[in-house]
Amino acid sequence: MTQAPANGDTAGTRCFLALLPNAASGDGLRCIRDASTNSTAAARGLRWIDAASLHLTLRFFEAATPAQVEYLKHMLPMLACAMPATTGRRCAIWPNRACPRLLVLELDAPDPLLALARECEALAQKAGFNPEPRAFKAHLTLARLRPGCIPEMPSVPMPPIAFESLALIASDLQATGARYRSLASIALPAPAKT
Repeated sequence: MTQAPANGDTAGTRCFLALLPNAASGDGLRCIRDASTNSTAAARGLRWIDAASLHLTLRFFEAATPAQVEYLKHMLPMLACAMPATTGRRCAIWPNRACPRLLVLELDAPDPLLALARECEALAQKAGFNPEPRAFKAHLTLARLRPGCIPEMPSVPMPPIAFESLALIASDLQATGARYRSLASIALPAPAKT
């Protein structure tokens, strides 16, 4: 991810609030990638998300005004909370095998994660965004699928995922796909040891 330049875009900024995994989680996610690329046919049909761009989207904003972006940046410290590690449940093809677009790692959603997603939704509505009609589904997008690609699901243990920061990230659409740039971020407090 790159830092945001000054943006005079009058159409609004495509952006999202997200949790960013720590380096150890990235190592576990690489095991999934390595297992998936053992098949050359599958490797040709997968466009892997760069490790530095992996994230868990909490709330997406199609077109945020400059005032809304500033408000979201201002509110980041109020949202930052200790987040326990979560477990990868399974790899899946989204939206489904009939129309494959993404390879995702679906995650268990502990109560603090669900509470944070609800807080992000409340914040979005307070900032003037319409309610999100889709239910929150905790996941990491691992790869985008080329048309007709239905990879075999990797048979590796699902890694635990820990998050180190909360960020507001801009998503700039380009011919090669979305390019992400950090608008603001804040480190999460360490979870209490049990």
